[in-house]
Amino acid sequence: MRFGSVLAFVLLVPASFGLIGCGGPHHGGGWGARASQEAVRHITVVGHGEAQGKPDIARTSLGVEASAPTVEEAMNQTSARMKAILDALKKLGIEEKDIQTANFSISVERPFMEGPMPVPMPMPVPEAAPAPKGGKAAAAAAPAAAPVAPPPQPSVKYRVSNTVEVTIRDVSKASRVLQAAVDAGANNVWSVSFGIDETKALEATAREKAIADAKARAEALAKLSGLELGPVISVSEVIGRGPIGPMPMMATAEAKWGGGGPPLSMGEVTYSTSIEVIFGIKPITKTPESAPAE
Repeated sequence: MRFGSVLAFVLLVPASFGLIGCGGPHHGGGWGARASQEAVRHITVVGHGEAQGKPDIARTSLGVEASAPTVEEAMNQTSARMKAILDALKKLGIEEKDIQTANFSISVERPFMEGPMPVPMPMPVPEAAPAPKGGKAAAAAAPAAAPVAPPPQPSVKYRVSNTVEVTIRDVSKASRVLQAAVDAGANNVWSVSFGIDETKALEATAREKAIADAKARAEALAKLSGLELGPVISVSEVIGRGPIGPMPMMATAEAKWGGGGPPLSMGEVTYSTSIEVIFGIKPITKTPESAPAE
């Protein structure tokens, strides 16, 4: 059998760092026309911007836990306490839309037994008395003992937990809301955080600062490299962290704080953003060399 030969053509595509595409021929003068006829050299920078604002909203997760020998008893305890908590929140002006159940669970609590479980030992079987000479075997000397009863099983309890997430739109009431919930029977406060409900103004300010920072960085790089910065080629926002508020609080609220509620500090909320900007680099204009004198 005769094998044919295969001819493969390989297209080599050159790649260059710091170059963006190649444009077709353009008519006309100016930097844009010259740049479109060749790969565009560029500088890529990432600018950062932040904006601060005063919190106008607070969020917390609070609830109640109870344990009892039966599920029904534990449910009744948590239901009564949660109803009292919700009533207390509504009296402080918290609307129903700002209260949402976050967790409801039922679990079994088994006490921990230290050491190995006792195991009943088998009772020895009494031996029959030896038979007298010339007679029948005598009856057992004593009756068999009753079997040992197994150790009692440890009692179990059932734990019921009910947690709600609360949005407090009047931050001046945050401390009073927590105190009212604890007074009504809440024994768990999982977190307290402050934020800003509408962040568009902060976002706009942070973006302006990020763009200004990107331009300053690009100008500094161009100056250090002996280049002249050109127009903006592309802009893209880097998805990252949004509003950053104070650290949340975690506590078990069994005691009274006194003084109208726990001391809380709102601090301020910081919104940060990063923007990537690509600037073109103006080509270096070559001055024509003067012809040598004859």
